[in-house]
Order: sequence, then C-alpha cells, then structure tokens
Amino acid sequence: MRQSIVLGGAAALLVSFPFAVLADNSTSLGAPIVVTATRTALTANQEVAPVIVITARQIQLSGAQTLGGLLQQYAGLDVASNGGPGQPTSVFLRGTDSNQTLVMINGVKINPADGSGAALQNIHLNDIERIEIVQGPRAALYGSDAIGGVINIITKQGGEGTHYGAYVGAGRYGTYDSGGHFDYARGNSAFGISASNYHTDGFPAVAGSRIDNGNTDRTWNAYARSKLGGLDVNFNHWRSSGNTQYMDFSPNPPFNLVPQDEHFQNQVTSMDLTGHFLPGWRSRLSLSHMLDEIGQLQGDPFNPQQSPDFVHTQRNVMDWQNDIALGEYQLLTAGLYSEAQHVSSQSFGLGYDAPDRINALYLEDDLHAGRHRLVVAARNTHDQAFGNHLTWNADYGYDLTADTRLTAGVGTGFRAPSAEERFGFGGNPDLQPETSQNVELGLRQKITADQQLTLSVFRNNLDNLIEFVVTPSNLNGENQNIARARVRGLELGYLLTRPSWSWRTHVIFQQPLNLDTGTLLLRRSERTLTTALDWHNDHTSFGAHLIVTGPRNDLDFNTGAPVTDAGYVLAGVTLRQNVGHGFAVSGSLENLLDTRYQTASGYNTAGRSLFVRLSYNSN
Repeated sequence: MRQSIVLGGAAALLVSFPFAVLADNSTSLGAPIVVTATRTALTANQEVAPVIVITARQIQLSGAQTLGGLLQQYAGLDVASNGGPGQPTSVFLRGTDSNQTLVMINGVKINPADGSGAALQNIHLNDIERIEIVQGPRAALYGSDAIGGVINIITKQGGEGTHYGAYVGAGRYGTYDSGGHFDYARGNSAFGISASNYHTDGFPAVAGSRIDNGNTDRTWNAYARSKLGGLDVNFNHWRSSGNTQYMDFSPNPPFNLVPQDEHFQNQVTSMDLTGHFLPGWRSRLSLSHMLDEIGQLQGDPFNPQQSPDFVHTQRNVMDWQNDIALGEYQLLTAGLYSEAQHVSSQSFGLGYDAPDRINALYLEDDLHAGRHRLVVAARNTHDQAFGNHLTWNADYGYDLTADTRLTAGVGTGFRAPSAEERFGFGGNPDLQPETSQNVELGLRQKITADQQLTLSVFRNNLDNLIEFVVTPSNLNGENQNIARARVRGLELGYLLTRPSWSWRTHVIFQQPLNLDTGTLLLRRSERTLTTALDWHNDHTSFGAHLIVTGPRNDLDFNTGAPVTDAGYVLAGVTLRQNVGHGFAVSGSLENLLDTRYQTASGYNTAGRSLFVRLSYNSN
C-alpha cells in the first residue's frame, strides 16, 4: 500500500454543527450565516480570528479542477500532491504539517485515525457551496489535529422552490465529468440530492515513468431539513468512492516501479436536532458517522497467503451543545462531546486493530461591548490512549475607529498520536500528543467602502513532535516525542470589490523552522504571492489567477537525500457564458504558462490543460 497510508498523525475530533449566528452586533440567536472560528458562527465583519471564506462564485471562477488546485490559490496554504488527480494531496496551513490541519465536511471531521491526513484528493468541487478556513490552533473548539487550523467544507443546499440541473465536461488527460442535482424547499422543509461521475486517464504520477495513473470517482450528496414538534432537524450525507492507480517499487530486484491500484471510500453522515426551550437558550444534539476506507487490490508480496493490504477508519460522535444568552452582549456556550473511533490496518506484513474512546467538556464565552469583542474558550479532552489534555484559546478585537480593527489572539493546540505511530512500523504505545502555542496580532483596515487591507503577524511553537529514531539500544528504530519546530510569519492581504468585479491579493512571508536541525520544514515555502481577478455581468463571467511561490525543501524520491524543489509561477483563466434557457458553457485553462514544476519531489504535475463544460440549471 502506498507510503502515504503508513505515515503519521490524527486522532480526536469535534464535529457536526450547522452554525447558528449572532445577528448584527448582539448575541441574539438567529439564522445561520458564516464562519467556524467560534462554535456560534459570526458574520465575517464580527470575527476576530483570522478566517478565509472561499465562496461558490470564487470556486467557479478559480478554474481549479481539484480541491488542492483551489487551495493553493490562497497564500499560506502550501499544497503537495503525489502526482495527478486521485493521488494523495496534502495541505500545509501556515507552515504546520499536513496532519496538523483538521478537515471537516459540514462540520464532520474526516481526518482518518491512521494519521495519513484527510483525503482531499477525493473531494470534488461540484457540490461545494463554500469553504471556511480558520488559521491558527483551534483545539479548544475542535479537539485534536487543529494545530495549524481548520478547513470546513460546506456542501450545497438549494433555496426556496424546485431546482434541478445537470452538466457534462471533458478535458486533457482523458478527463470526463458529469452529474446532476435536484432540490426542493418550501417553508421550513427542504431536501435535495446530487450525484457526479468523474474519470481521468491521468498522466505518469512519478517522474521518469511512462505509465499513466488514472482515477475514477463517484460522489453522492444528500440533505434534508424540517421542523418537527418545535425541533429543527437537519440531515446531511456525503459519499465518495472509486479507484486510483499509482506507482510503487517492486519488492524484487531490480526494484523497479510497477503499477498498483486501490479502491477507496469516504463517507460522512450527520443529523442535528436543535431546540429553543427557554428564551435565550438554544440546545443542539449532533450525531455523526464518518468512514474512511482504502483497499489495496494487489496481494502482499511478503505474505501471498494474506489478504491484500487495507486501512479502515470509522468514527461515531455525539456532541451536545448549549448556547445561553447572558444579557444582550454575552453568549455562553457549553457542551459535552463523546467519540468512539476504530481503526484497523494491514500493511507490508504489519497490522493492528485499535479502538479508542474520546470524551470532552468544552466552554466558550463570547462577550461584546462597544468597541471590544472577546472570545475565550477552553476544552478538557480525555483520550483513553493518553489521558487528559487541556487546551484553550483567547481572541480579542478592538475597533480603533469605524474602519480600523486591531486583533490579538493566543491559543494552544495538540495532535494525538495516530494508531500508525503507536502500533505500526516503529510503533510506540507510550507516545504523548504533539503540542503547540500560538500568538498572533492583526490589523484590518477599511480603506474605502470597497477596499480593505489586512495584516497579520504570528508565531507558532510546536513541541513534543513525533519523530522516528534509531538508537544503540533499538537498532530497528522507534517513534519518540523529541522534535521541535517554530513557524513565524507575516501575512498581507488586499481586497477590492466593485459591483461587477473584484480583485484580491495575498502574500505570506514565513519561516517554518526545524529547531533541532536549523533547517526549513519540508514542502513549505518561505514566501508565496497569490492574486485573482473576477469579473461578471448578467451573461458572462471571467476569472484569472496567478500564483508565485518560492523554493521548498524536500527529500529525493529515490534516495531520500535532502533536495530543494525550485519555486514556480502558475497562471490560469476561466470564462463562463450563459447561452439562454438555463444553459451555460464554461472553459478553463489551467497552468496557462505550461510551467514544469513539482509540489512533491519526484512526482509530476499537470501541464497546460483545457477543460470545457456544458451545464443546465432550471433557475
């Protein structure tokens, strides 16, 4: 099974909440609006934590064909892919490791318990309404893995009335994509379903290979909501399954690369029951189930009698959250969280079966008075694998003027040792969580009614990091909590919004440093600039983006020796034209400059690629 399956880090979680909002500038309870930086969502202009929101229009005009391709258009999110579509894709948020970012779909954590990282490569863009990215440790709200931040992917739901549509598309590398949706909503009740089918012949994932590595993916998304006896009931279900081809080394001399393939399935299901039992008190019970499965189709060459390698994670979560308005300007949130997690794996003759139970108590206080806003949160997590762990966050915002907001934040995070790190190769069941301490200062300046400037400086200290060590007493090696790292950075952002067009630019300067060796952490750039221009009228939409990123340290694919991958410049354009009667034609050209580059040493990336789509929507 491919190497990414047996690498370290993930465990606990927070999950499943359709967000309630604080309307205007008070703590009154109202309809859902945006961001996930707190357990009761705020409108974007109220939020004091650093948040990026990627809207449906920005997704459509990004021209990206994959989630990784979309995320890399935002500075501070370094993306590494082990080849083309369907290959393992990792995101390094603000210089932290790829398994130190919590990824959710509709509030349900999808990071698998073996530590291989969320399967970003299996999430397609067709059904995404928006993506909310909270930067910096958020373990007080979300539990384990939120050291670098949180990425919450919100799927689409239709508005009032009946809506339906379909699309078909094609592009380079033998890529075909088709799908459709149906939505119905009236008053408090709604339901909808969508399905898509994706196939690509792909290209050689590994440099030097001539064998194309393809991918097929079938995705389903369904939702329903209603009011029953004073309760708001929400149901969400998302499922992705298919097959991915890749390359691996033969176990026999001369150890050449040989084609392999595997089946995958990712699934999240959630149900939320919300009631308003007393004035100022809202209670929500969230139940969710997550499944992550990978099954190797080729047998284990070291043990032909044994079934092929696999890794399975399933997670069931109960989260009971209570929001209590303590007057006009204070909202207290308290809740109980319980998780039953089970991971099993068989890889290269090593296997384990590891159930786990995580319980947590959390508390958040959101205070707003005049020019001041303070959000304080704490969480005590009890994991049967390593015991108790206390985390906290404090974020403060001060409106110096009507157009100027100063922000400050401090917080802690942790990542529980994964089952692979505890029981796989080099396994050590006595490992303790990795930890982090983050400090951040920010400025948000409204220049004019349609212009905004943002500035952030941050420092994130990471301790107790897990590293594989060979010692004289253990020549086979063992995972130990010995490594240390520090990420310091400066972010600048500019946004100009006009009625028919917008322009955003974001730049980050960061130093993701391994404190033990004095070298830069792997696959993270010290400087990145991203910029995008969107334009539209009643019939035509146009988008263009540019990515400029510096060199990254990495390890050679064949030898494991340190190497430096060169920086690169990427550009892309998208054009969409409504042709009447609900039909639209769109085309996107990725890697416009046909740049040859690598985001992971030894793995190829797509060249200049044209994708064309015909779509129909009833409204």
